[in-house]
Amino acid sequence: MKVLLPISLDRWRNPISTLQRACVRYNPDIEFHSFSNPVSDEDRKEGETFWKLPNLRLRKPGDILKERFDIVHTASYSHGNFGSSVVAKLRGMGKTRFLNTMNLEQHPSHPTCWARYHRMIRWVDGFVAVSEAVAVDIRQRVPELFLGVIPNGFDPDYFDPTVEDDEALPEEIKALAPHSFTLTVSAIEARKRPDVLIALAKRRPDVTMVLAGAVMPGAESFGAELDALPNLIWLKGVNRRVIRALLKRAAVFLFPSDREGLPLALIESLGMGLPAVVQARSSMPELVTDGVNGRLVDAADLDAWEAAMTGYLSLAEPDRTALAARIRAGVKERFSWDVIGAAYGPVYRRLVEK
Repeated sequence: MKVLLPISLDRWRNPISTLQRACVRYNPDIEFHSFSNPVSDEDRKEGETFWKLPNLRLRKPGDILKERFDIVHTASYSHGNFGSSVVAKLRGMGKTRFLNTMNLEQHPSHPTCWARYHRMIRWVDGFVAVSEAVAVDIRQRVPELFLGVIPNGFDPDYFDPTVEDDEALPEEIKALAPHSFTLTVSAIEARKRPDVLIALAKRRPDVTMVLAGAVMPGAESFGAELDALPNLIWLKGVNRRVIRALLKRAAVFLFPSDREGLPLALIESLGMGLPAVVQARSSMPELVTDGVNGRLVDAADLDAWEAAMTGYLSLAEPDRTALAARIRAGVKERFSWDVIGAAYGPVYRRLVEK
């Protein structure tokens, strides 16, 4: 079986390519083909090992026109991925199947995503959803195309809290005592609710908060407010090594987003044993159980956000260590990439047989 993954597999912080490299690694009996476009030195270093896997072939975009693939698998609906997938399907002359892993909830209130989703429906032969929240509209609208829920995951060998790597931390973070600050890893845009972080920082100027993430187009006003907060350290662009070191050192992960497919940043934080405070919306309750590995709090209830945040900041170290071990064990069992990647093998076979 030949599966085409028409994206860069070197963009490690992208949950899409992380998912698809897991498919390659944990389905050694399937032949995979993909393009490569490293975007950093870290990408290139990781890629040196990854591209040596015996079941992966490095291709050029023009190769889509030269041969037929059994399946073309994307995990986004960007114009580039969609276009290359359609070309591969047409080149297959009825024998190439188009599989999409859907990473976002679909709803008419989000017109750009909604339009791209409907464009996908006309071409896709099968959808996999990364969460039950994402699966809702697919199940209702095109049940004949729904192939199941396979979540996003994380690499427990990399995101391991026993790894000592403080050298990766920026100097301003090294100066902070371990477990003395909150952490958020998120792009800055309205649906991610940076307003909650801003309100908390203003309420509690004595609490240090760390944010890692870039401002998305249209959210520049949030950036100006974040820059003005004296107790918020904003790291605007960091690699996954820095993120791992931040997760090891933080006390609690704050993630007030309204809508997520199944957020990789949240999975990784839990995988490092860090309790999370999130909303009881979208896919977040599929990852966080209130009172077990974090808290579910409505964005409008700032008193509850403050109480949850300060509660985790004030944990005694023995309690923190025990809680971290329980959180990591639960996430490792459910969301390790070896489990997630291997789950795609039966999906590929089922799709080819349709």
